Amino acid sequence: MYNIILAKSALELIPEEIKDKIKKSRVYKYDILDSNYHYRAMEELIDKRMRGRPDIVHISLLNILDSPINHERKLNIYVHTYDDKVLKINPEVRLPRNYFRFLGVMEDVLKGKRNPLIKMEEKSLEELLNDINAKKIALMTKQGKLTHPKLLKEYDTFIIGGFPYGKLKIDKDKVLGDIEEIAIYDKGLMAWTVCGIICYTLSF
Repeated sequence: MYNIILAKSALELIPEEIKDKIKKSRVYKYDILDSNYHYRAMEELIDKRMRGRPDIVHISLLNILDSPINHERKLNIYVHTYDDKVLKINPEVRLPRNYFRFLGVMEDVLKGKRNPLIKMEEKSLEELLNDINAKKIALMTKQGKLTHPKLLKEYDTFIIGGFPYGKLKIDKDKVLGDIEEIAIYDKGLMAWTVCGIICYTLSF
């Protein structure tokens, strides 16, 4: 089994400190932070450039879930969020293709509503890595060692940043497994592209 983790993902409920600055519209009625609709209110947030992009999670998960390696049930899928929540995604879940319907599902999950196919826990990324017994971990980053995709099969766990800007910070001293920074291209790629390349490579 392989593990794939979207880490520090820009998926979260609207923070309490800016709730009073946000008005729901007929178009966007969800309690999920989205920089397309909440840009002005987000000016006061820490790490504002990393946050408010649930579309990254949506597209990445659609790519992962429809991959051959997932259809063969050889993949564990996790979304770790900016505010240290972990969503374990059942490989059989059928996520909505429509973005707004996806937001509705995620809002329910993040608010604690039971979903048998998406389970949520409060957990740091380091705790998650240890809990799943990750041994050889590839941290995907454009600053990493340029590596041919065919060599990805040497790893059991893949971490992809689920945010638009910034650098993922991991306290390696708290992680039992070995973490290597890996790049599969000499330029930055979107998270969903990296997910697609990893899943395709592991499938064959």
